Amino acid sequence: MGVWPTQYFHTPHSDNSLEQIWDDIDNWSFEDDYNREDHHNAIYMIVPFPPMELNGKFLKGMFFSQACDTLLAKFPNLKKMFNVVAHTMFSSYSHCDGADICFACYKNEAREQYFRKKYPHKSHIALVPLQPADYTNEYYIGPTLNTPKKIDVICISTAYPVKNLPMLAKALKAYESKYNKILKCTVAIGNRDAVKLEDGTMDYSKVRWDAKAELEEIDEILINTEKYIDFHPYIEYKDIARYYSSSRCAVLTSLMEGKNRFINEAMSCNVPVVVFKDHNKYARGDYPVFFGNSGEYAPEFTPESLADTIHKVLTNQDKYEPRKNYLMHSGRRNFVNTLVNALPYYKENIPDYSEEGGVQNNLWIDMAVQASYGISFHDFLYDKKTNLTWVTGLDRISDAIDYYTSLFGKYI
Repeated sequence: MGVWPTQYFHTPHSDNSLEQIWDDIDNWSFEDDYNREDHHNAIYMIVPFPPMELNGKFLKGMFFSQACDTLLAKFPNLKKMFNVVAHTMFSSYSHCDGADICFACYKNEAREQYFRKKYPHKSHIALVPLQPADYTNEYYIGPTLNTPKKIDVICISTAYPVKNLPMLAKALKAYESKYNKILKCTVAIGNRDAVKLEDGTMDYSKVRWDAKAELEEIDEILINTEKYIDFHPYIEYKDIARYYSSSRCAVLTSLMEGKNRFINEAMSCNVPVVVFKDHNKYARGDYPVFFGNSGEYAPEFTPESLADTIHKVLTNQDKYEPRKNYLMHSGRRNFVNTLVNALPYYKENIPDYSEEGGVQNNLWIDMAVQASYGISFHDFLYDKKTNLTWVTGLDRISDAIDYYTSLFGKYI
């Protein structure tokens, strides 16, 4: 356990059996890090569906976290108020035995059957094709008005080797060679240790060694990196929708990771995406990376294939409807409906519940949330009480759980 499966990060080919690859994926989970005491200040507890009560009828809520083992051990009454949703921050299945739901990233029946056969003691855990990337606030992260398209390609990604950023640099050179044009490319690496200098270059001398090596390789490929890439150490979240809205295309170069937040946010901002056909192929099987005409798959893991696919998107902008597809399948409304529909508990206990209508159209839920928290369910879902919905660090989580207990302690 705990082996980072680097053998699959830089090539779409493997001689291993599919079952061995699934095992290698599931051996890694970031849960193992966050359950360690030195990471407890970074644990988060996100509540998309709160516990609630109306006229003496109590209904459990749901929370998800990357450290459910720690939370269940520290707060033994937690499961009396919540159904527990575990996730790994990767495309693996959770290592937590006490969860009610495990985020599975994608619906892959063959992989699920293999997992349940290998771990029969986890047969009670529902596997749901979601991850926090699907929890994007589709209203906050959406197209910004009157924003001209000044960026050809945007990529928001760490510079760690799993992301394959040098492949993007090679594709930019391949594009220049074939199409006689240097694309306007913006890359943000989410690292405050890097510094953008006045001449447009970036000082990454203080960046972690493996990310630094990737950035050095990009410099070797491009020579004058600032001519090809406008690097940003970090883009503040309040500004990120404007960057997406300024872009014609969002490019992801990884082959294996969790479900990527960047491409979800890009689609929510109506930016078509480009990913490799082999992105997360072992975990997802036939399940798509994106739905409908939201972008394109680069057919081969080569700079030339990526360059050609980018060109296809840039020259056919009217062909794509990423936000429409995103609103149909993802965003918080779809996220919470999928979670609620995954557990018979809710179908059996929510008055007049209809899967088709969803939780946001259920009158009892809206009345119960209003009675319990003084706001509508919609306002709760979209973070009008962030001290209860998006809580980081064990101390703040403890405060939030104390508050929930003060409301519903008589039911536990």
